[in-house]
Amino acid sequence: MKEKHLPQLSEMYVEAFNAPPWNDEWTLESAYERLLQMMKCEGFYGLVAIDNNHSICGMIMGNHEIYFTGIHFHIKEFCVRTKLRRAGIGSALLKEFENHLAQKGIESIYLFTSKTDETEAYYQKMDYNSNQGMIMMGKNLLHLHSNKT
Repeated sequence: MKEKHLPQLSEMYVEAFNAPPWNDEWTLESAYERLLQMMKCEGFYGLVAIDNNHSICGMIMGNHEIYFTGIHFHIKEFCVRTKLRRAGIGSALLKEFENHLAQKGIESIYLFTSKTDETEAYYQKMDYNSNQGMIMMGKNLLHLHSNKT
């Protein structure tokens, strides 16, 4: 994956994540900025799947992180063109990605995704496990800014 891929990646990202089950509201500009930001992170690694017409049809990216138990990889984004879902592209891309990471000495992979039956079942089929010992938490800070006088 290279910066030259960003226009196609942004378009695919908007198409994929503005659709179910995520139903986000990405624009081409915000998607481009997000993907570029991730590409510039230390430890970045990403792969693209390209079809016979030389068009990008899938992508996976993230970065490695040092942890006390070794090197972990955080998958931050993974998607396939909506019209090509369930064609095996994502599974092949994920397996290829895992092989590359294993060759780089990465010991484990983790990711966050929306909690739907579809997403959880997909990753379980790919031998990923839900981590019962962890919980994702967040806090909205917008109210702090709007309360200032």
